[in-house]
Amino acid sequence: MRRRQLAAAATVGIVLVAGGGVAYAQAQGSAGSYRTAAVTVGDVDETLALSGTITASARQDLSFGADGKVKKVTATAGATVAAGDVLATLDPTDLETAVTKARATWAKAKAQLESDQTSQASTVTAATTPASSSTSSSSRSSTSTTPSSGSTSTGSTSTSSVSPALTAALKTLADQQSAVTTAQTAATGAIAAAKAALAAQATACAVTTEDPAEPADPADETDETATDPATAGLSEECTAALDAVQAAQDVVAQKQDTLQGALQALSTTLAAAVTTLGESARAGTGSTTPTTPTAPTTPTAPTTPTAPTTPTAPTTLTDSSDSSAAAGSSGGSSGGGGTVTAATLAQDQASIDTAKAELTEAKRALKAATLTAPFAGEILSVSVAKGDSVAASDVVVVIKGDGATTVATTVTLDQIDDVERGQTASVTPAGASEPVTGTVTSIGLLPDSSTDTSTYPVTIDLEGDVAAPEGATASVQLVIGTAKDVLTVPSSAVSTAGRTLVSVLTDGQPVITPVTVGVVGATRTSITEGLKDGQEVVLADLDAALPSGDSTTTRLPGSGGGFGGGGLPAGMTRPGGAGGGRG
Repeated sequence: MRRRQLAAAATVGIVLVAGGGVAYAQAQGSAGSYRTAAVTVGDVDETLALSGTITASARQDLSFGADGKVKKVTATAGATVAAGDVLATLDPTDLETAVTKARATWAKAKAQLESDQTSQASTVTAATTPASSSTSSSSRSSTSTTPSSGSTSTGSTSTSSVSPALTAALKTLADQQSAVTTAQTAATGAIAAAKAALAAQATACAVTTEDPAEPADPADETDETATDPATAGLSEECTAALDAVQAAQDVVAQKQDTLQGALQALSTTLAAAVTTLGESARAGTGSTTPTTPTAPTTPTAPTTPTAPTTPTAPTTLTDSSDSSAAAGSSGGSSGGGGTVTAATLAQDQASIDTAKAELTEAKRALKAATLTAPFAGEILSVSVAKGDSVAASDVVVVIKGDGATTVATTVTLDQIDDVERGQTASVTPAGASEPVTGTVTSIGLLPDSSTDTSTYPVTIDLEGDVAAPEGATASVQLVIGTAKDVLTVPSSAVSTAGRTLVSVLTDGQPVITPVTVGVVGATRTSITEGLKDGQEVVLADLDAALPSGDSTTTRLPGSGGGFGGGGLPAGMTRPGGAGGGRG
């Protein structure tokens, strides 16, 4: 750059910019007149300008959570209620009937398990008891065992002369039966947890509203795809959900391995008993026994579900009760006169678990027939009357409490990566003179594609009382970046032309200096490299002509100007705007 020496001493005047509180200087010399500002240490906030709607966070839409017919409505719009007050009730008749049926089904399933356990005990008893000490085939067929104790009885008469071998055999059988039923319950629970994790993963990782079997065409503007996780990376929520699915399916594999081992052990015991009975029958040394079935086939554990490799292709889990029932079922059942297999016992336990879950749900639905206020507040609306039929998800009462106020806003796909929970915001309701501080509390995982540009919902909780009605609009300045105690310059002093540059006034002349910027605020920009505290940066050359209509302007977001005329190297684009000419 060609340097020109000062012919006279520079005249400096300090100017305070209204509202900004920033001291600017005007330097006059033979090289020209410049408007400058000092490099100072301070704080910079980078903000995102949004608009939103005021809502009450304590507002809640209430549903019964159960299907039924409304029996009574006690809530009225405008009324004030306390937490726990009854608002409406459903006719409990059908719900009570459902509880009774579920309880009966559960009892029947438990009775079937006990029956099948007794049948297996009879087989082991018949195979273990010597022919000389057995009483009769009928007495053997009525022998029962209690898995927890291993004690036996014949009819109504207690058997006091049970051989040690039989006692040990029945104890082993009871332990193996208990291992199968316990492992089956654990496997069922693990699969239920894995299914829930898959459902959560599908929500967290959903990126399109289209048929997943039909790939989206990037060139098709009608595609409603938000982003491709294979190329754009997965969100934090999606990654966490995928990890949860993998962990849940690891537990499924572990529980099913345990179930496989328990089934194998019980099948081996039953097969040995069946073989002994068969040999005894062929030798003619034992009493007449029921038709000897084929030895039970070793059951195969249910297939372990595979963790999904992409967020759009969740794995379908197979219920272990179905798999267990199919595995090793060649041994017959208690209804066919043969030996009850280990897999049948697992099937019985799965039926018990299912029946118990249904009973729990029926009880929950019965409890949900009474709708109560979750907190103290005002009833905003009541949408049902006595005799109406409602579904579990139907909103019947809307209540508003005294909780904090929120702002509902949206961000675009380009903006969402900069938005995080916990960020602060300055919110100014329409008509208010002072802003209110808020905090981002939730960010929607799925975009709203009802408009041309997909947007994501963001909720901001506001602090203190907000003098704004429900539904009022508000302007939002969301802080997406903060730098503390850093070198700063006015944003208008920074320009880009392939590199980020500022013009530093040195010996009365502007010297183009490359810099590295940090957080870019609306009025100040942080500088991480290239400047020193106290240096003067040029905002404008007051001798430069005003920019013409075809001038090119290049500036950082939020800057209001840039370099003026003179001092720019060849090929550098010239920002227009603030101070682009004299006066």
